[in-house]
This record gives sequence, structure tokens and C-alpha cells, in this order.
Amino acid sequence: MSFKSNLINIVLVETSHPGNIGSAARAMKTMGLSKLSLVNPKDFPSGDANALSGNARDVLDNATIYSSLQEAIKQSTFIYATSARNRSINWPTVNPEKAAEQIIDQVTGDKEISIVFGREDRGLTNEELQLANFHLEIPANPEYPVLNIAMSVQIVAYELFKNINNTEDREWRDYPEINSEDLQRLIDHFVETSIKLDMIDPKNPSQIIARIKRMFSRLQPDSMEGNYLRGFLTAINKRLK
Repeated sequence: MSFKSNLINIVLVETSHPGNIGSAARAMKTMGLSKLSLVNPKDFPSGDANALSGNARDVLDNATIYSSLQEAIKQSTFIYATSARNRSINWPTVNPEKAAEQIIDQVTGDKEISIVFGREDRGLTNEELQLANFHLEIPANPEYPVLNIAMSVQIVAYELFKNINNTEDREWRDYPEINSEDLQRLIDHFVETSIKLDMIDPKNPSQIIARIKRMFSRLQPDSMEGNYLRGFLTAINKRLK
């Protein structure tokens, strides 16, 4: 990745299960992140963390352990703290997509950013949340808004990767789309063939012809597909004679 990923600090606070650390490291590496900070992990280093990290063992090997969240984030200019709960004091809040946009701009300006993820059972305390510039909320089913740490890290890391790489939908066609005139000829050919096959009653077509037109307009066939379909319909008509 071309951006300075070392300026993005993923911070896990008092993680109870070492497997979650390994899974978070794996989630990070798949999206090009490598800087991991651990605040008072219950069990680390750990074989469980290594096992679940996959090929992201290097992220674990280079992780830094801190005794407090303040120490882990002290070099960062902007802090994003993940939160799934409404708090009594309103705080600037962003979703992962908006946070990614902001973070990439901040990193481009050579500013270190920390993204903080809380404990498995209770998240971050109010005091910890108040260390942040922004709260980062991941939308989820309100009846069960539960994501584990690795899931949350993966979502945020993906949004960062997507923003940096500008992963717009790529053109997949290898032939140009047929123009409106050729599309109408294809539709007419299909309708005429359907009538010959007694699939459509020309005296009472109902709405089927309109639906056929809508179908082909929605499909947007390319020139090769259009030519094949015209040939296919021509072959059917020859056999009907």
C-alpha cells in the first residue's frame, strides 16, 4: 500500500482471550495494517494468538504492550474509540466509512492515528472514551449489535483499505454494449420468435412484451451477446419453417 500504514495504530484494550488478538492481527494484515498495540492483555504472547493469526505472525511479533491506554496513544494526534452504546454525554461520532476518509486525510498529513477497541465483555469505559476525538460506531442489528473484536477490526481496516485503494467497480465487459437501435432489433426478434412459438398471443399480449423489453434493457447485453442471441433466434426460426 502506498500510504503510511505505520501511522495507523490499532489498539486493543485488556483483551481477555488471546485468540482474539491473533484474529485481529490477521484482519489487520489482510488490509495492509501492521502496527498493533496491546493494553494489559490477559494472556500474551500465546500459542492461541499465534494459531489464529495465520500468516500474520509478524504483526504479533512486532506488537507493543502498554500498561495504560494513555501510554498506547500518547504519540497519536487523533484518537478514534469504538463504541456500541449510547452515552450520557454526546460525542462526535462517525461510522467506519466516514472515519476511513478522515483517517486517510490525517495520515496523508503525517499525523499518527490510534483506533481503540475495547474489552470483549464491556467495551471501553466512559473515561477511556473521553480520551478520543471521535467515537466510531459500526452499524448493526439493534436487536443484537454484537461484533467480536476481530470482526470490528476487520470492518474498520477494510474501510481504510477501500478508501486508499479507491476500489471502484471495474469495467468487466470485453465487448461494447449494443446501442439502442440494435437492442430494439433484438427485442423485436425475440418477441416475433415467441409469437411463432405460441409463447405470446399477439391479440392478447397482456404485459409480457413490456416485461421482455424491460428484461433486455436491464441486462444490457454487449455486441457479442447480442449477435449470439440474434443467431440463436434465427436458428429457431429456420427450424420452425
